[in-house]
Amino acid sequence: MILAAGTGTRLRPLTALRPKPLFPVYTVPLLQVTVNQLVKAGVLEIMVNSHHLSRQITDFIEQHTGSDASLSHSHEPDLLGTGGAIKQVEWFWGDQPFIVVNGDILHTVDLMQAYRTHMEQGNLATMVLHDYPRFNQVEVDREGTIVGIRQKKVRATISGTGMLAFTGIHIISPRLLDEIPSRRYVDIIDIYLDLAARGLNIRGHRTRDHYWRDIGTPEDYHCIHRDIYENRMRLADTVTRPAPAANGSAIGEGTTFGGYVSVGKNSRIGCNCSITDSIIWDNVSIDDNCTIRNCIIGDGASVKNSSENNIFA
Repeated sequence: MILAAGTGTRLRPLTALRPKPLFPVYTVPLLQVTVNQLVKAGVLEIMVNSHHLSRQITDFIEQHTGSDASLSHSHEPDLLGTGGAIKQVEWFWGDQPFIVVNGDILHTVDLMQAYRTHMEQGNLATMVLHDYPRFNQVEVDREGTIVGIRQKKVRATISGTGMLAFTGIHIISPRLLDEIPSRRYVDIIDIYLDLAARGLNIRGHRTRDHYWRDIGTPEDYHCIHRDIYENRMRLADTVTRPAPAANGSAIGEGTTFGGYVSVGKNSRIGCNCSITDSIIWDNVSIDDNCTIRNCIIGDGASVKNSSENNIFA
């Protein structure tokens, strides 16, 4: 399951144009990148939930009918949280553990290794964890059992390994569904804390030597493109960086590009422009003689003058 229902408040006004999982990463929707990774890991059926700008998620799924994985959709008129979203599609799950992935992350985590760990340990849930100081909020003991999340400790431990961050990737055994209340908002973390406090097998799988970043802020969104440009952690194997003039866009004579630049479909960039470290979506128009630096330009925007460190939506 790909969780794609968030409203993306920190990315407004861009999230008024697209839901965050459909933000282009070098012109490829992040949701497509995530689907590709799940398919590569051997997943054949994928559920995607939605709330904000749900029609766009539906359109994406319809456009990918008949692809390598079967995509299904769960619309939430009211947000249900991570636990409520999983419970709402209880009919979708079979008798084998399933993978849940946040729809706003770009990563190179080995999903199958995490799945194998879950199966070997027989866990109710396995949270994929890593050391990411900005988000380190999960405490595990030396056996990998979750003992605290978000400053809420469920049991004392002498042999802890310190704080780690949740990647937004977890493996869940179907029997855990019985612990999630129906038809209301539920944070899956609250369920994990309750089960861990009861001594049930909620464990962490620590991953290393991978790339991970969420698209939480405009700065993060820029960083993802910079990291792909610099091929951090072999990101070129995950996202291909097309030439700026791809996808039917028109580039005027004398226009130059520097650093990471992504240009979406059917955009027009005038003559003698200088575009540096900027992300340009679809159907954008930039006038002649503009210098654009460190900008994000959303679908359909028209840029008349030079600009730096701005968002157009």
